[in-house]
Amino acid sequence: MAGLIDGINPCVFSALVFFLSLLSVAKVKRRKLLAVGLIYCLGCFLTYMLLGCGLFYFIRMLSGFAVVRQIIDWTMVALLMVFAVVSFGDAIRFSRGKGKNGVWMKLPDSLSSRIHRIMKKGINYKVLLPGIFLTGILVTILKSVCTGQVYIPTLVLMAKETAGFRWILLLLLYNLMFIIPLLLIFFIFYHGIATMKLVRWSKRHLVISKCILAAFFLLLALLILCI
Repeated sequence: MAGLIDGINPCVFSALVFFLSLLSVAKVKRRKLLAVGLIYCLGCFLTYMLLGCGLFYFIRMLSGFAVVRQIIDWTMVALLMVFAVVSFGDAIRFSRGKGKNGVWMKLPDSLSSRIHRIMKKGINYKVLLPGIFLTGILVTILKSVCTGQVYIPTLVLMAKETAGFRWILLLLLYNLMFIIPLLLIFFIFYHGIATMKLVRWSKRHLVISKCILAAFFLLLALLILCI
């Protein structure tokens, strides 16, 4: 659930739609489009997986100390409650016609601009597919500022209840679910759906996605407290 919800995060969706619009302008041939999508998603998957491994080890190491574990748990719970309130607030403001300017929980404009520049360079790289792979890596690192709102609390929860090497399987499952929405959007785009339709669909469902995120933040807070 966490991986799938992270994958439909508006931060991820908006960046991917911009990337698809660049592919349209660059007139990437149809037979190359599928390869581009798979390579981009592979770069995202591997990077997110490695980030998760590093963070999990760090959290597990700190959790070895009882006092530090309590501090981590309560800090996560407090942050998740704040995230839930802000997400619900974003949903209310957007439904009242405030538009994206009324959304507080989003990537900073400076990071969004940097992601857009990286995507443009990746498409214009002299060898397309290696450029796309590198783009997936760099974009995932920058987007983690936003997607980490779900990822880090989930890793904290995993560190509390996962013994042995079971965590690596859970982390693989999380990242597979995270990447499914990206693959699905590429598949839809490959079959001729215009990027503007995706943008309109995103706007129509922004309130729902924010409410789902807020509800999941509350659920994660409850699980961290109870387990």
